[in-house]
Amino acid sequence: MMPKPRTLSRNLLAFAISMTAATSLQAVENGVTNWPNGVNTVLPAIMPEPGETQFYGYTVFYSADSYKDTNGDTTPGKFELDVFAQAFRLNHTWDHQTDSGITFTSGAILSGGRNSLDVGVADDSETGLNQIYVTPLYVNWSASEALHFSTGFSGFIPLGDYDRNNLINTTSNTASYVQEFNMTWFPNREWELSLSPTFTFNFKNDDTDYESGDVFNVDYFAGYRPASAPQWQVGIAGHYTRQFSDDKQNGQTVGDGNRLQKLGIGPQVFYGLGPRTAIVFKYLHETEVRNGSEGRSFWFQFAMPL
Repeated sequence: MMPKPRTLSRNLLAFAISMTAATSLQAVENGVTNWPNGVNTVLPAIMPEPGETQFYGYTVFYSADSYKDTNGDTTPGKFELDVFAQAFRLNHTWDHQTDSGITFTSGAILSGGRNSLDVGVADDSETGLNQIYVTPLYVNWSASEALHFSTGFSGFIPLGDYDRNNLINTTSNTASYVQEFNMTWFPNREWELSLSPTFTFNFKNDDTDYESGDVFNVDYFAGYRPASAPQWQVGIAGHYTRQFSDDKQNGQTVGDGNRLQKLGIGPQVFYGLGPRTAIVFKYLHETEVRNGSEGRSFWFQFAMPL
C-alpha cells in the first residue's frame, strides 16, 4: 500500500476557504482517507511462500487542482494540493501450512512524505512521517493454481507531528481499523483479474474532536500478459471509494454527513525482473468525486524477496 494526501488543518483552512466562499468541513476529515486508495492493484492475494519474506516499496506523486462539494461541483477559489509519499513494506509468511493449504502472513508498512497546499490566501508545506500500518495476521488460501484469496485485519497508527493550526499536515492524527479481502484470479496464462475490497473504521481525532465516517474501498486490476513475453503485463487499474457513515464533530453530524466518493482509473504496466521481483508503473485519474479533492496520481512500486 501507499499513503495518499493527509489532512488539512480545519481552523486555518476554514478561514482561507471562507474567503473564497467554499466549505471548511469535508468528508473523512478534510476529504482524505488513511487507506491509500488504488494502492493494492498488484497481485493483492499473492503472499510470500511459507518461511519467506518479501520487501515492497511504494512511491506516489499526487496532485489536485480542484475540490468537489457534496453535489460534485467544484468549490470556488484556488485549490492546489501536491503530495509526494513514500512507503516501505515487509510481509513474512510463517513456516506453517494447514492440511487444506491455508498459510499465515504478518506484515507492516511505514510511510511518510511531503505535502503542500495553496488555497490562494494561504499556503503551507510539511514534511514528516505519516503512519504505520500493522497487519498481525493474513489468512491465505489457494482454491487452485489459478484462484487465490487472502484476508487480514490491520490497524493504522498515526505517526509524526500534527498541529491543528497548520494548513496541512503529513499525518491524519486518526487511528483506523481495516479489514482486507483480496482475490487474484488467472482465468488462463494471459489474463489476470484482481480485487481488493477493504472496510475502514475510523477513530476520533482527539485534537479536533472530529470523527470521520467509515469507508468502503475496492482496488481493482484487469491485465494481459503476452505468452511470448510473460515478463510484461499491461492492464487497467483503479479504485472505487465510498463513505458509508457520516462524519461527526463533538458528537454531532457534520453538514449532510460529508460522505466521500471517488472513482479512480488508469493504465498499469508490470515488468518482472526475476522470481518474485518486479517493478510496476501506474497512472490513476480520479472522477465522480464528492466531498474530496479531484486529482491524479503517478505510482512506482517494486517487490523483491529478502
